[in-house]
Amino acid sequence: MRNPIKKTNPISRRTFISTAGSLAIAAPAIVRAANEGPERKIGLAIVGLGGFAHSSIAPELKSCKNAYLAGVVTGDPNGKGKAWAAEHGFPESSIYTYDTMHKMADNPNIDFVHIVTPNALHAEHTIASAKAGKHVMCEKPMATSVADCERMIAACKQAGVLLGVNYRLQWEPNHQKAIELIAGGSIGDIACGSYEFSWGYAGALKGPNKHKIKKWLLDPKMAGGGALYDTGVYGIQAACYLSGKEPVSVRGFAAKRHPDLFPDGIEETMTSELMFEDGFQAICRASYSHSTHQCTTSGDKGMIDIRPGTRPNGRFGSVFGQSGRGEPNPKALYHNTKLIKCAQTLQQAVLLDAFAGAIRSKASTFRTPGEMGLRDIRIIEAIYRSAANNGASVII
Repeated sequence: MRNPIKKTNPISRRTFISTAGSLAIAAPAIVRAANEGPERKIGLAIVGLGGFAHSSIAPELKSCKNAYLAGVVTGDPNGKGKAWAAEHGFPESSIYTYDTMHKMADNPNIDFVHIVTPNALHAEHTIASAKAGKHVMCEKPMATSVADCERMIAACKQAGVLLGVNYRLQWEPNHQKAIELIAGGSIGDIACGSYEFSWGYAGALKGPNKHKIKKWLLDPKMAGGGALYDTGVYGIQAACYLSGKEPVSVRGFAAKRHPDLFPDGIEETMTSELMFEDGFQAICRASYSHSTHQCTTSGDKGMIDIRPGTRPNGRFGSVFGQSGRGEPNPKALYHNTKLIKCAQTLQQAVLLDAFAGAIRSKASTFRTPGEMGLRDIRIIEAIYRSAANNGASVII
């Protein structure tokens, strides 16, 4: 399988995302006076009001200490836009469309944007936001090509704004503690890691609620690829931040068990081997065939394992999953057989607070900058090249 990315004319987001439904999130109105002065909250505009914005970002904004919702960008200004304005207390003058993003330059209440549109639109919307003078938090994957990542970085540098990628797990307490333990030598000389974030998209496509799931993930022009572009980046990220290293070569193996569900350019499963200069090896998998989450790093003195935690209702959380509907997504950290208790957080709120804090302090960079997103897309492209060549090793 090859990387199917081809540059095309801009495609309207509304063509690919159905209406997310009426908002059910209550939030207090924003009082302008409370957001003035050196410690004022930093104004955020969400770009794209699909299911992710509705279920994961909006419920957590009221928990933010540094950020508040100051506006939105949507293809449905009179419907979704006005509903969000009413729910979150920002003026209707702060509702923008994808064609009027440049007008955000005249809105001093908006300091940064969170790009949550489909993958192939990230570059277009990041560049438009930067030209309007707004800092940018971009969803992962950063873009669908190395070339687009480079364009995004250049645009933000030229505009003098911060560019961050939503790698929220780099603030998540269980993952952060795992990084600390491994770096501190708790499992000795690390040798290998197994990282998987797979979910049953195939089953969902055949289920009774298939009309509710993301259809743009089946379009290679929008998604960039299949499971690797969707959840595969989590394994790549984990291999890098848990080892503290970056791979020097990769091998990729693509598979498809349901060709009737997944078109050309959308792999159902991608297994990749990441090799590091010192011999550390990471096996990563992303699949739409099943739901399996694993995050295990092994060394000569044991292992660090992040597992799904348990929700109050008895259901499991997710090793890599985000918090949603205002509730944490529980994780459990083990050092060999010992459970290490860590806090369970609202990951989007923590991320947005960190980014707002960086803006307020006039930081020159961010913990998860555009350059990190570029690195990961470079790794992904190398995996696709390997998969297209029967798993041959590709130097990064």
